[in-house]
Amino acid sequence: MIKVLLAMVACQAAAALAAFTLPVVAPAAARALGLPAALVGYYTTVMLVGAMLATVVTAGFVRRYGALRVSQATLVFAALGLGALPFAHLPGLALPVLLGGAVLIGFAYGPANPASSHLLARVTPAPLRGRVFSVKQTSVPLGGALGGFSLPFLEARFGWQGAALCAAGFCLLLALALQPWRREMDNDRTANAPLVNAGFVTAMKIALTEPGLRRLAFASGAFAAMQFCYVALFVTFAVERTGLTLQTAGTALSAGLVVSIGARMLWGWAADRFAPRYVLAGLGLGMAASAFAATALGPAWPYAAVVALAIGFGSTGTAWQGVYLAEVARNAPEGRVAEATAGCMSFTFMGGLIGPGAASALAVLTGDNAAGFLFMGAVTFFFGAAFLWPGKKTPD
Repeated sequence: MIKVLLAMVACQAAAALAAFTLPVVAPAAARALGLPAALVGYYTTVMLVGAMLATVVTAGFVRRYGALRVSQATLVFAALGLGALPFAHLPGLALPVLLGGAVLIGFAYGPANPASSHLLARVTPAPLRGRVFSVKQTSVPLGGALGGFSLPFLEARFGWQGAALCAAGFCLLLALALQPWRREMDNDRTANAPLVNAGFVTAMKIALTEPGLRRLAFASGAFAAMQFCYVALFVTFAVERTGLTLQTAGTALSAGLVVSIGARMLWGWAADRFAPRYVLAGLGLGMAASAFAATALGPAWPYAAVVALAIGFGSTGTAWQGVYLAEVARNAPEGRVAEATAGCMSFTFMGGLIGPGAASALAVLTGDNAAGFLFMGAVTFFFGAAFLWPGKKTPD
């Protein structure tokens, strides 16, 4: 179990690093390309379109090639997406390259959870599921923290294009390093398994018809919208609202993501000890409180308060997926964890897809870049409160 957990943490951390790369260096990239920094919200939206499209067909590839091989393929897609970014400076290619790179990184980010859930569900005892899945999900803040700490300094030394190429190289090296474990971890693959076989319809049907999964799927969309707004927009938001440098704002983001590592494990332990729906309710309400507080951010805020706000977001808005995915695995039909996870994650990515773009659109329409956080706070408050009512399937 430990070897599987380590492999999946490493793969998802690299995918998260790839997803966070452009958002972290967005102010520098925007200046170099002559584009508004707020467009990073749309970049993240396009990335999540790629993630959603890849997620719904992941189960077939997992069954034919194995979950570790799929994870290695995601790392190659991440490297390709990051490696394309330096070509954005060529005349007339900025938007096509950025959007194409976003789709490729989405192909990396999307299948990571169904593949890892398939492997971990095989080897994890039920009483430890909340903690193990939460530890696995520490990979996201690990990747984000790695990006938040390293990318601004790599950008200062090599430019934003060089920072992207460094992240691409890391992904490729990890894909190669995992190869010796492939035979052992993919010993359940079926060579002639169908790749699609109505995978999208099957995954969505499971997510929508299983009462224990339906509420999780819808709530995950709202929580993901908040998560991706924070990751994609916080650095730019803090720089514009307070006048902080890219490095100091990136460090605040990283502080929130580092704290979320411990928070994820705490919430996983709590979900194994108490009713998971109450843990999810508390997380949703905590996200709302952080978003409402962000609307007051301004130049008078001391840096410690900015870091505290980032920690508030990190310990809630980026710390919920372990509990969520463990609940998806618990409520999935027997032998259909990959399909159930893919179906529910489609709603997760749909929320993440809509969130940053909607926040950017609200900022443009209202002239206030806090409008997106105000809206996300209201949405997460509603879905957090929804977990306070009992579900209709098995008791928590």
